[in-house]
Amino acid sequence: MYKTIFSLCLLLMAGTHSSVFAGEIDTALAEKDHDRVIAIFAVAKLSEAEIDRINAWLGNEKEKYRKRYTRAIREKATESIAAGRHLHSELLRLIKGNLVEDDLDYTVTCIEAAATSKNPDLIYVIAPFLVHPQSRLRAVANNAVAAKRDERVYPLVGQLLAGENAIDKVYAMETLLALKDERAVPLLLLQLSNPNKNVRYFALKTLDAIRSDKAQHGVISAAQSDKDQEVRLKAIEILRHLRTGPVFSALQRLLSDPVIAAREKALDSALSTGDKRYANAISEQLAHEKEQHHKHALLKALLDLGSGGGMNGVLTLLRHETDASLILWSAVACNRFNESRCADPLAALLSATKDVPILLECLVALASFKPRKHLSALVAVMRDAAQTTLVRSAALTAIQAIDSEAAITPLFDAYAKEREQALRVQMHMLLSDLMRRKLPKV
Repeated sequence: MYKTIFSLCLLLMAGTHSSVFAGEIDTALAEKDHDRVIAIFAVAKLSEAEIDRINAWLGNEKEKYRKRYTRAIREKATESIAAGRHLHSELLRLIKGNLVEDDLDYTVTCIEAAATSKNPDLIYVIAPFLVHPQSRLRAVANNAVAAKRDERVYPLVGQLLAGENAIDKVYAMETLLALKDERAVPLLLLQLSNPNKNVRYFALKTLDAIRSDKAQHGVISAAQSDKDQEVRLKAIEILRHLRTGPVFSALQRLLSDPVIAAREKALDSALSTGDKRYANAISEQLAHEKEQHHKHALLKALLDLGSGGGMNGVLTLLRHETDASLILWSAVACNRFNESRCADPLAALLSATKDVPILLECLVALASFKPRKHLSALVAVMRDAAQTTLVRSAALTAIQAIDSEAAITPLFDAYAKEREQALRVQMHMLLSDLMRRKLPKV
């Protein structure tokens, strides 16, 4: 294929421009002062005709001088069409003489120098390197094509993509990856049905670089149904960059995919958008998730998004989970999202756990929700001498927040038996306040 592309390029090169010779550097040329000629080129703003004279002269000189001239062109990063003719000649000489692999560094120098030139013929001698077996040459050629933005490369790329050779397809997509041009999307979508998984994967990688919403349906299809897991995961990853309605719906469905790896990647993609609308689907999956490690990820996702997504997932964990860490963070979520529906399962936890952080989160939440029906549960914690002073004090704070005269009698009883001075002070202050405000005046 390398030789085929080269032959195609040679056919397209008909009508190369004629050289025009004139100049202002006659002395240096006449004296064959190579150093001076190249130095003048490096610093002076020469006319195209003068550069052509340098090309013609150096063409008959030793190779080392032509190479020095090429390096000067690269360092100058000139747009000169005439300087491009020298590069064209050098690359053509390397190709025809089968010298590319023998002089790899110089070939790279020629292609790098060609990137800035406006010489239209250069695209035809750069193009063969787009499918060269040497990855270094392909990379530098792709960079040059991307810099030149020459549309004539597309027929060559299209020819490669239309062929059967998987390697050539990947090489062609490397070029499209460098170009990042939306016009390549239809060509790449066709590759998503290729039987070779590497072709499909590289097509997705290229679409990811282009990031066009025009690719949405093809990428969604790959994300949902590609037979290769690696390809599927790449497609799901790409969805995060496409912000359309169909993509949003697809990611929501993928959050509950039967394959855990797909669910994990879908969660990453949904989170990366920062879109709180994903919270409902995340919460629903949390309520049904069987993989313990993914429950943690889903719960963290809700906290990161700042939305409980209807709280079904959090409430399910509070009622049925045995993992202390998940229970704790579910209680944290109740506080974070100020969800009063958490009150019943949190109150049930007061008698079901001895975990201090969980108890504290439950008590803080109940103080916020002020559920009078759970006053007896709070009193039980407050009177439990086996609990830490911190937990019992938090229970007293929750009782104070409920602000009910029903707490007066049990507080009197607890106060009479309490030996912890700090708690006695807190009880006394609470009793005094409740009696002052709740009991009838005599």
